[in-house]
Amino acid sequence: MVRMTFCLLTLIGLFSNASLAAQASIGPGRLLLTTQEWPPYQEYKNGEMLGIALDKVKCALSKMGQPYQLTMTSWSDAQLRVHSGAQHGFFVATQTDERDEYATLSAAIAEQNLMWYFGPGVEPKIDELSKLNLKFSAKFGSNKWFWLKRNGYNVVKQPRDAKVLLKLLKQREIDIALEDDLVFQSELDEAGLPKDYFQSQLLESEPMGVYFSDRFLTKYSGFLSAFNAAVSKCER
Repeated sequence: MVRMTFCLLTLIGLFSNASLAAQASIGPGRLLLTTQEWPPYQEYKNGEMLGIALDKVKCALSKMGQPYQLTMTSWSDAQLRVHSGAQHGFFVATQTDERDEYATLSAAIAEQNLMWYFGPGVEPKIDELSKLNLKFSAKFGSNKWFWLKRNGYNVVKQPRDAKVLLKLLKQREIDIALEDDLVFQSELDEAGLPKDYFQSQLLESEPMGVYFSDRFLTKYSGFLSAFNAAVSKCER
């Protein structure tokens, strides 16, 4: 699997038909979106960009007749590009107060199930004592990692992705990992491990969508409602 930590990949989608002319006042000549490689939501595989979130975005934009350019980069860079105005939106993301300061979240294009994964021999129970005595981790720099820190968990290690997180958990360098269910299951498959190799518990479920820049939405005031309507017409 190719990792996109420093590499940029670009996908351009064009729709040249009568629908495009009808939508010209709703969106720009080319919508600029950015994302990270995060299978199975979006990834670069066998020479193309694909994934369950990416497919939903492409479906919605196709129904709108909206041309687009998609750049795949690191997650921090993706968000910075939108914050600075260099890009119109980033995905796939959950709602946070920090992101709400400069962008608006679309209708859900995917659902995230955040799970606790327990290392071999670790009792599947979290209380105030275990928060301090056991070793927790999540993808470094993610909302999950910072959430653990803010809420008093004993956070160790700085895994760059779910693959490293799984390795740390399997080798008991950490006791409990917090990760998206589909992402972790994808890494279990890659590692050749059964889906029930680790005991797990659901922490919470959250909708995820596309964050569009507020300055972009101010300029194209009808875009978000049109995009949300198009998303509702795409199969989940």
